[in-house]
Amino acid sequence: MTYRTPKASSQPALRQPLWLRLLGLAALALLGVGVTLALFVSPADVNQGNLIRIMYAHVSVAWISFLAVFLTAVFGCLFLWQGRRVHDVWAVANAELALVFAALTLVGGMTYSRPTLNTWWTWDAKLTLTALMFALLVGYFIVRGLIDDPERRGRVSAVVSIIVLASLPFNYLAAEWFRTLHPAKSLALDGSGVTMDSSMVQVLLVNVAAAALLYLYFMLERVRLGRLEANLDEAQDTRSAGAPQEVIHV
Repeated sequence: MTYRTPKASSQPALRQPLWLRLLGLAALALLGVGVTLALFVSPADVNQGNLIRIMYAHVSVAWISFLAVFLTAVFGCLFLWQGRRVHDVWAVANAELALVFAALTLVGGMTYSRPTLNTWWTWDAKLTLTALMFALLVGYFIVRGLIDDPERRGRVSAVVSIIVLASLPFNYLAAEWFRTLHPAKSLALDGSGVTMDSSMVQVLLVNVAAAALLYLYFMLERVRLGRLEANLDEAQDTRSAGAPQEVIHV
């Protein structure tokens, strides 16, 4: 029996680099600090009591989900402009994390709604717009799964990412623009005002930093794996186009 296999080619190293592993450990350490501060150091809120502790995780993952959606659209636009596959790899990495952090945001909002409103779900503008963002991100990956051609897949999904980005201003300003049960922002990203106790702000910022560091670690790791996958696909396309083969006799 005779088998034909492509000649062996050099493959990129699959081992995770040391600096990336150290970044992951640093992210876990900072997360541990943030959780400790949120559960044991932060004071209880005057009105909400210990429920305020949910806020530290909820707000952190919500902000990072917005950042991930923004970067997905940025790299999607770069792919539309230059057509380089590496930009699509970065876009997909950020889109996957945007989906994860949006799901965590929804879980946090529902967890907070249960003890305060006695229900897991309300058609609150903020919560509904976050669910819409999550649904659009799911659609992003459905679109990618339906298209085989890498270039067309990258372009169509980039357009979807721009649509998701367009929903962010409505989501962020929902508490001001719509009649909503969601509390008004205690810490505005535009620096317009802070109504939260300074000790709570510090704990929140530590947790935001921990979420950002975790996001950075997972994004870089996903990009690393995505680039390896892209290299393997290109090597396979080259072999199928007529690369030299060697014959192995068994």
